[in-house]
Amino acid sequence: MIKGDSDEYELLEYAVEQCYKLNNPNYILTCEIGVREGLGSKRMMDMLTTKNHYHIGIDPYGSLKYPHFDDPKKWNDNRESRTVVIEPGGTGAKYSNIMRDQLKEDFLPYPNFHLMNMTDLKFMELYSKGLPVYYDGHPCICSEYSCVHFDGPHRTPDILRQALFFCDRSHPGTTFCFDDYQVYNMELIQCVCMAFGFEEIKKGKQKIVLRREYET
Repeated sequence: MIKGDSDEYELLEYAVEQCYKLNNPNYILTCEIGVREGLGSKRMMDMLTTKNHYHIGIDPYGSLKYPHFDDPKKWNDNRESRTVVIEPGGTGAKYSNIMRDQLKEDFLPYPNFHLMNMTDLKFMELYSKGLPVYYDGHPCICSEYSCVHFDGPHRTPDILRQALFFCDRSHPGTTFCFDDYQVYNMELIQCVCMAFGFEEIKKGKQKIVLRREYET
C-alpha cells in the first residue's frame, strides 16, 4: 500500500486537473519534489491515465540531514513531527534508502514514473535542458512542466530557487502546488511567480495552487 504523510491531496489532484485546461500539450510532464513514500506522485499520475504523460519524482533519501525549515523552533505540527527530528544545525529526515527501495517496488505498475534519486540542486544541475524520453519510435526532450508539487525542503530560499527553475520551464496552463505554504514566505514566492504569469487559483489550509495564465 502506497502511503503519504501530507494532507489536502484533493488540492494536488485539482492542480493536475487544471494544468491542461488552457491548452492541449503533446505531452504532460509532472514533477514532485519530496516523494517520500509516494502517495503524492501516485495521485498525480492516477489523474493522467488517459494522457500522454511522464512523471518525475525527486528525492535523495539516504537519511540526509539538512535544514528543513526557516525556523525549526516555530514548527509545532504533530503530523510532521512523526517523520522529522530536530537536531542542532538542521533536521534529520527519516527518509531512508529502505523507503526508496520500497517505493521502487510499489511503483512497478507505473512505467511513466521516473525516480531521480538525488537532491533538488543536483537535479536542476543535470536536467536543466529537460528529460529525455523515448516514445513510439522517437526520442523526445521534455522540457516544459505542466504541474509541479513542491513538497521537499520547506525553507524559503530552497522553494524560491525551485520555483524560479520551474517557472522558466513552464507554459500557459502550468500549475504549481505548494505544500505547507504557511511555514515559509509564500507571499514572496507568489510575487516571483506572478512575474511569470502565475495567479492563485485555489488555497487550502496546507496547500496552495497557482496556475500560469498567460505568456510573459
